[in-house]
Amino acid sequence: MKLNLRKMYRNMSPAVRTSFWFTICNFLQRGIALFTVPVFTRLLTTQEYGICNVYFTWAEIFIVFTSLQIPYEGLNNGLIRYEEDKDGYTSAAAGLILVITLLVSGVYLLLRNPIDRMTGLNGMIMKLMFIQLLFNPPLMLWLNRERFDFRYRWPVAVTVISTVLNPVISIIAVCNTRYKAEARIIGSVLTQSFFGFLVLCMLIYRGKVFFKKEYWHFALRFNLPLIFYYLSQLILNQADRVMINFFEGSGKAALYSMAYTAATIMMLLVSAVNGTFAPWMYRKLKQGQAKDIRRVAGGLCFLIAGATLAMSAFAPDLLRIMATEEYREAIWIIPPVSASVFFIFLYMMFANVEMYFDENRGILVISIVCSVANLILNGIFIPVCGYMAAGWTTLFCYGLLTIFHYLLMKRARRKNQISDAIFPGKLFLAVSFCVIGLSCVILVVYRWNILRYGILILEAGVLLILRKKLAGIWRQMGKGDKKHEK
Repeated sequence: MKLNLRKMYRNMSPAVRTSFWFTICNFLQRGIALFTVPVFTRLLTTQEYGICNVYFTWAEIFIVFTSLQIPYEGLNNGLIRYEEDKDGYTSAAAGLILVITLLVSGVYLLLRNPIDRMTGLNGMIMKLMFIQLLFNPPLMLWLNRERFDFRYRWPVAVTVISTVLNPVISIIAVCNTRYKAEARIIGSVLTQSFFGFLVLCMLIYRGKVFFKKEYWHFALRFNLPLIFYYLSQLILNQADRVMINFFEGSGKAALYSMAYTAATIMMLLVSAVNGTFAPWMYRKLKQGQAKDIRRVAGGLCFLIAGATLAMSAFAPDLLRIMATEEYREAIWIIPPVSASVFFIFLYMMFANVEMYFDENRGILVISIVCSVANLILNGIFIPVCGYMAAGWTTLFCYGLLTIFHYLLMKRARRKNQISDAIFPGKLFLAVSFCVIGLSCVILVVYRWNILRYGILILEAGVLLILRKKLAGIWRQMGKGDKKHEK
């Protein structure tokens, strides 16, 4: 039977088509970022390259405080709550972020010297950062708003153009100045600020709302308790590398970072799936259709589990592509870190429900507990067992975080008098044990390529057998959403 790709594409639901294109964009962004790493390491000195990495790390931290991460869960929940005025809520959210960013910028100007010393960045670079902090959130607001309504053409075009322009402008700038670190940063700032400014003007023009007390109050009440949740995620993602560098040196930290980067390529798939699943699930919760959520969530759980195990089995080949032979021993870290991504997927699904029912304070508490646990376990086991222990402490902490989120989600369900289970808990538990057990098995068979490839072939066969069921799940996510297609 001839495969008609064009017909298959036309028959995709808006939700699936949107997820497909955003996934392509995510892979393009990650691919170009990886491709340009060897370019910039050759154009910049070690010190200059280090300054750039420090800048992007601090920008990631500062944006939590200046945007409160409103463009993400705060936007989705606001669009559900104020469905009759989505443009107004989006423009009001942009106005709120703009005001907060200007206030934080004012605090920086008052305390410039101590903040510069704390970050290790000079005043010029910090000013560039605040320009980026000003215009990056409106761009993310617009992208996620379009994704919420299953519109993808313009977001994909803007993402592709900005993804290509960013390294091109940066390389040109670096090659034409002696201030190479600043030039690398300027390329990123210029690209994001250009599109961010245009989008900001468009959002305010469409919504015609800069300030509305009800919208600002909801956004602040929803997102403020989540600040430490987002910071805890940074700790879970970054603290292990910092502590490995402290206890074992930069060489081991580099090995761990390479393994972590390879394993978390899976996060592209997880983010793409959750980006489509979350808005669909919010609509189903609003309609009281928990049964549909259970069915889809169970299928997605199998899909992510299979991808996780495939990533672990493919690890030796992946490292040969990404790095030199000196990084070979990093393969032993990939299975536990890949399994951690599976648990990230699970707890993100639970957290979506918690945020829908406004359980933000509970999210804050469990996030802090698991972040502290990660720091303590790394402090104990890295000096005793070596840097590879960080992969297993990461897996343990994400497993613990998933359990806490599941319990908090069940409490939110009871408080809101939902009798039906939202997720298939027993199925999730069984698949979780299988992921952990098979990850350990894959570690054992790394020395026998025939067994590794056998696992990959087996997974491909299972995927082929279940293809119709998986296609049915994607169609289920798109039911009733044709009206959103533009």
